[in-house]
Amino acid sequence: MKKQQHYVWKNYLKPWSIQGKICCLREGKTFGSSLKNIGQQRYFYKAEKLTDNEQDFLKGFIEYSSGENKASLYRLLKLYNNFSNGNEYAVNCGIEDIHSIIESRSIELLNNLYKDDFSFFQDPKLRNTFSFFVSAQYTRTNRMRENISRERFQTPNLNNERLARVFHLFFIDITSNWIYNRTKIQLIINDTSKDLITGDQPVINIKNNPRSLNEPEGFDLFYPISPKKAILLSEEAEGIKYIKKDDVEQFNNLIFEHSEEQVYSKKMSDLKSFK
Repeated sequence: MKKQQHYVWKNYLKPWSIQGKICCLREGKTFGSSLKNIGQQRYFYKAEKLTDNEQDFLKGFIEYSSGENKASLYRLLKLYNNFSNGNEYAVNCGIEDIHSIIESRSIELLNNLYKDDFSFFQDPKLRNTFSFFVSAQYTRTNRMRENISRERFQTPNLNNERLARVFHLFFIDITSNWIYNRTKIQLIINDTSKDLITGDQPVINIKNNPRSLNEPEGFDLFYPISPKKAILLSEEAEGIKYIKKDDVEQFNNLIFEHSEEQVYSKKMSDLKSFK
């Protein structure tokens, strides 16, 4: 039974590692770590049983959603309930196994991006696979769980931490529909001397200011896939864009600002400005 469950995919972090070690910044301190010891918590995806009140609240959320999402959100709620009422393995590892499946289906697509090939995004089946993958990396994190846990819902007697375990599944579906139906893909290439970093919130909405309580100005998802490459999913940008050192610094600052606890890099020097 897999106890240490990653909310940042270990395989994704390999381009920032050297011989299995990666540079990490946490609480103002830098250190080297193995990939298995970062971006994870014990039984992070455990499916805890929902109360009747929480079931009703989630069903109300589904009913309030757009018609195209309702059926799939109900299926996800049923799936979560099946896990939470299942045997010990289903409770502790069922959702973790789902993420493993999502990741395994996207390995070749990431490999294509490393080769500057994003033509798969024009294939409906592969586009759907990749949309689901990116949305999972965006919503599965500890940062997203904490954001939901801090929400103040008007309905009494709700456990926000428990609700967050379900909402991350809902938001995978909602976000993937947006990516599939409305976005274009832009490959960002960094051929400067400064590396892109990543963090424990690896996919970020660059139109959102994490320090502001105001609604985001838009929704553009930035996802660094290596120190030298990233993608941008938006309704406008497409093709290939070469960025300058100032752009790299700006993207790195955004990754840091959106992180919950940890930021990762290939070189310790790339983390110094954030200490």
